[in-house]
Amino acid sequence: MKITRNLLTLIAVTGFIVSPTAAIADASPKSTSLPIWTYGDPVPNANTSLVRTPNGLTAQFATTGLTAGHAVTLWIMFFDNPEACASPGQCDLGVDVGGPGNFDFHYVGGHIVNSAKTTLSGHLKTGELSTSGFAELVALGGPGAPPESFITPLTNPLGAQVILAVHSHGPADTGEALVEQMSSYLGGCALFLGPGGFAGSASDIPANPGECSTIQLAFHNP
Repeated sequence: MKITRNLLTLIAVTGFIVSPTAAIADASPKSTSLPIWTYGDPVPNANTSLVRTPNGLTAQFATTGLTAGHAVTLWIMFFDNPEACASPGQCDLGVDVGGPGNFDFHYVGGHIVNSAKTTLSGHLKTGELSTSGFAELVALGGPGAPPESFITPLTNPLGAQVILAVHSHGPADTGEALVEQMSSYLGGCALFLGPGGFAGSASDIPANPGECSTIQLAFHNP
């Protein structure tokens, strides 16, 4: 159950604030934002976009610096009710997870890195539950597993505060193991690197089989 505790810590200790100054974005239904490595450095020659409609969120994450031959997944993290966060409209992953801001993180895509510039994209439907990262942790169970109440669907696509996140699962496996790497949060993960599973430096980027961490982020505010 060590993995479960690490993943909950991943959400609890990072302290990223989803504030209006964190994103290069406008107030239109389509926003763009420059991604950063989770340890704060900008990602060169990269960009992200988010399109909001009443039916959901469509994300595109065009990035560089990912390791060729590694499996990566794209996640939409969101606070569905940001005005209910401790600081209304400025939700904090270290404070507001599990609270009335209604945080969850949902899978939207994944593949194997095969070029210097990689684009991940996907769509999260309003009301969807099956893609919830918390649902995966609840199903795993054991000490430290989140309560089922943490599983949150997107209901406020036009007003949610959003973070796009690239998660590395390390060197791509084969067969069913590869499918798991590219379609789930825990796939291929035996050891999470960095503080709470976020890469705290370049040395926390997965290099070996079984290593995982969240490595790039982009902030999009309504």
